Amino acid sequence: MDFNTLSQRYENEFLNKSIDLLKIPSIYEKDDEYPYGKPINEALGKMLEMAENDGFVTKNVDGHGGHIEFGKGEEVIGILGHLDVVPAGQGWTTPPFEPSISDGKLFARGAQDDKGPVMAAYIAMKLLKDQEFEPKKKIRLILGTDEERDWKGIKYYFKHETMPSMGFTPDASFPVIHAEKGLLDSYITFPVPGSEAETAIISIYGGDRLNMVPDEAKAIVQSNMDINDTFHRYLSDHKLEGNVEYAENKHLLTVKGKAVHASKPEEGLNAITALLGYLQTLVNNGEAGELVTWLYKSFRETTGKGLGLDQSDMVSGSLTSNLGSIEYKDGSCKVGFNLRYPVTANYNQIYNQLNYLALEREGEMEVYDHLAAIHIEKDHPFVKTLLSVYNKATGEQAEAQSMGGATYARSLKAGVAFGALFNDSPDTAHQKDEHVRIKDMTKAIEIYAESLYKLTR
Repeated sequence: MDFNTLSQRYENEFLNKSIDLLKIPSIYEKDDEYPYGKPINEALGKMLEMAENDGFVTKNVDGHGGHIEFGKGEEVIGILGHLDVVPAGQGWTTPPFEPSISDGKLFARGAQDDKGPVMAAYIAMKLLKDQEFEPKKKIRLILGTDEERDWKGIKYYFKHETMPSMGFTPDASFPVIHAEKGLLDSYITFPVPGSEAETAIISIYGGDRLNMVPDEAKAIVQSNMDINDTFHRYLSDHKLEGNVEYAENKHLLTVKGKAVHASKPEEGLNAITALLGYLQTLVNNGEAGELVTWLYKSFRETTGKGLGLDQSDMVSGSLTSNLGSIEYKDGSCKVGFNLRYPVTANYNQIYNQLNYLALEREGEMEVYDHLAAIHIEKDHPFVKTLLSVYNKATGEQAEAQSMGGATYARSLKAGVAFGALFNDSPDTAHQKDEHVRIKDMTKAIEIYAESLYKLTR
């Protein structure tokens, strides 16, 4: 089969079906009727309905997930994607749930993470089915519903359904991601004593998702001094945006940052650490001032150096650290952070170091989520097959890579991340004006179709 030519014929179908799916604002909502809210349930139903109309076998697993499959045999090749999305946020050029096409790009929340790539994988399956290809193994597209939060949906799914022998997720980048760093989401709550100082911090707020570099942070400071000049000088010196408002002896300070995914925190601008940088110069006495200074020095570098955790390996690179949230008020300070550690690192040593740092300041550490690192050798036949298809389609001589992102590959006994972004694709996941290049999705359809063909013939 000429997969390049065939994939181009399916471009319009990809767009039409993607647009129908992207219109659904599938953000988590607490709901007594649906596991993750009505919009996510609607997206799952829409995807399964499309597949049923196209003649595939489908299954809804109690609203926690579902799958689309064709082929025969006992062995299952899995494709794992998710239909939930992060909140849209502010500053979009066009409405985030009114998909639009401009300059060869498809814009909408979820276009890149992960509805567009999921649809590319689905269209690859449909391409094979339309060509009357009969897989000797089952090809199963598994649809997750809670990837952006706690992965409860996929955990429930695999308690009730067969684990594929091998699988991939179209929720990262090409060529093949054979290793993913370990991921730790954690909170530490510190006591904050009252202060009789002339200048005191009343509250600090910033961030709401640990897997995002926060793009805004605020603090209320009580002071008899006019701190307007020093704050704006700090903003100017550090090339930051922000403002200060004054009312009744209190200053409301706001610092703007740049939001990016926490797997690459060095590419963003953390508004919380930027604000702490100013506050530690303003309130530099007493226990409260010491805590602010410690937080700033501990989290200002994204390598984990301030926490005593900087390390790296040859397989997956360096540890990264992101201070994702802070809530400082009423005598306590709760910070949330995301660490991504190399595949050869010792998790217990990392945990013990963080717990030691918390106890040193009478804090209490709580692990919110931990995903162990995964690593499949580069010479594994599954990895080599996927890589050979990618290199043939692109004319490259690429090798398998590692990353700091956490994908559904971790929920498989043996899995990798495989696309759908290319080396030069714009990475807009979790950002305003999220989009994919249409040509990238068409090429992904080609790669997925030939990969599935080779794996199941």
